[in-house]
Amino acid sequence: MNYSKSLSSQKGATLIIVLIMLLLITIIGTWAIRGSITSLNIATNTQAQALLKQSSDAVFFKLENDTSNDLILANMQIGDGILAYLMRAENKGKELVFCIRGNVANNWEGARQGSIVYWQGSTINNRELGANGFCQATRSADFTSGRQAILTRVAIRVAPSSNDFGHMVDGDDKEGKGKDISTVIVNATSLLPNLSTATDAQVNACISNFTTFVDGSLNNSTVMDCLSDFRIPYSSQEMVYTLRAVKSS
Repeated sequence: MNYSKSLSSQKGATLIIVLIMLLLITIIGTWAIRGSITSLNIATNTQAQALLKQSSDAVFFKLENDTSNDLILANMQIGDGILAYLMRAENKGKELVFCIRGNVANNWEGARQGSIVYWQGSTINNRELGANGFCQATRSADFTSGRQAILTRVAIRVAPSSNDFGHMVDGDDKEGKGKDISTVIVNATSLLPNLSTATDAQVNACISNFTTFVDGSLNNSTVMDCLSDFRIPYSSQEMVYTLRAVKSS
């Protein structure tokens, strides 16, 4: 009788130990899976940021390469060239926006390929040149490549008057050689809409309904603020360029 009770107790103890071991294995397995998912998310995020930065860098490389050619730079400053348009007095404070499309050889050939966005009081005006310059998440041709992963929005504006002559060194005559030189600001914002839960309409709204700069009198939200609100992965870079005089032939 005592032998039977002892055997039953041993079986009960063995079952408890097995259950505890199974519980520990389950906990360790869960931690391992969570760790793997976290590592994968970190790797994916790192790769995404690298792709976004490369897309933005490509914009500046292309722009700087093009404007090193005197003929191309001169064409930008006449007719419907992007610089000619922006330098008009009535267009100061406006942002000329282009979508970098992978199947287009020159995305900023002229102002006619872009769209204008600017603030009129507290209201955004984004239809002055139409909407063709704004990237659309619903248009496959608006992505930078056939993989339809990255949209790149480029915005160009003339620097505010407070930045005029910022490139000049001490002793330069403000009324002399520097008076015809202007400064432009170029912003390249690349985004990965498919890595977010935002709808196409929300992505499109961020791209077209905001400027990339803050109007001091409005303290408005920017394109980047909108993308952050909807948790859309993006990379935004900005460069300031001083226009050089074109050499005469």
